[in-house]
Amino acid sequence: MNTTPRRALLALAAAVALTCASQAHAQRLYNPRANARAEIDSAMVAARADHKLVLIDFGADWCLDCVILDRLFQDADVAAYLDAHYHVVRVDVGQFDHNLDLVKKFGSPIEGGVPAVVVVAPTGRMVATTRDGALESARRMNPAQVLAMLRRWAAPAA
Repeated sequence: MNTTPRRALLALAAAVALTCASQAHAQRLYNPRANARAEIDSAMVAARADHKLVLIDFGADWCLDCVILDRLFQDADVAAYLDAHYHVVRVDVGQFDHNLDLVKKFGSPIEGGVPAVVVVAPTGRMVATTRDGALESARRMNPAQVLAMLRRWAAPAA
């Protein structure tokens, strides 16, 4: 078997990963200085007013799958659905040493790895969690899979 195409593909994947990681660092998807508790509280107030869900995205800028999940969230169909049904709050977990009070409050979703998502209804009831690591390999997902997950989480709340 010729390994040259495989090596080329791996090299391309590594280059894309480094580009995504460096872009995430430049734009700070997960702000370590943000007051995550206040952002969640604000999203909950907005959710009670407009009856959307709150999607809390636990992750870190060093996490390639977190960066890829953000890219998936930017897909036109996914972004439109997110906007119509969710308030998104990103919570930085650092090196699994930041915002741990919030991690614990929401059932320790990062035990399965990051990115980890918790979906909360306007009432404060937890609707869904990816504590099982469902998003840990976001790099293997496509927008249709993410959209299906978002729809599934929103269905019980509708």
